[in-house]
Amino acid sequence: MTHYLVVTAIGTDRPGIVNEVTRHVSGCGCNIVDSRLGIFGNEFTFIMLLSGDWNSLMQLEISLPLRSQEWDLITMMKRTERHQSLQYDISASAEVLIRDQPGIVSQCTQFFSDHGWDIQAMQTMTLEQQPFNLLKANFQLNLAKQGDESGSKAAFAGFCRELGAESFEFIINHKYA
Repeated sequence: MTHYLVVTAIGTDRPGIVNEVTRHVSGCGCNIVDSRLGIFGNEFTFIMLLSGDWNSLMQLEISLPLRSQEWDLITMMKRTERHQSLQYDISASAEVLIRDQPGIVSQCTQFFSDHGWDIQAMQTMTLEQQPFNLLKANFQLNLAKQGDESGSKAAFAGFCRELGAESFEFIINHKYA
């Protein structure tokens, strides 16, 4: 039987650290099913979905905390199940470029939640410039059954104008069987 484990590692970015982690994971007999890596300031974060038999995952759960201390990493682990993707008929991508200030991302996520959109992926980046910084935010969305596709594009445009966005885009994709 295949078991699954989510592992997050956070630490100072340096050459070879990702290789150390992935070699240890493989050495325990685990397979990296999915992963994401991000650099934030001088830190990196590495998130992996691992699969393996019960013994392989247990070996990793026991050995990784000690190895993490040696590598000066913070790690977290949680057993999980293989993700079963829900089939959505409608997805969308949204992008906004707006003056950066506290609360903008929260306002965006609240907007999508209020309109029935499930956030599948999100990426934000502050663009440092004069006279003020800009925030570029990208969202990959899926429409939950209770959502309203027809009014979402216009509502997003109104929302972005109200916030004073420099630019914005909302593209709806229909998935037909």
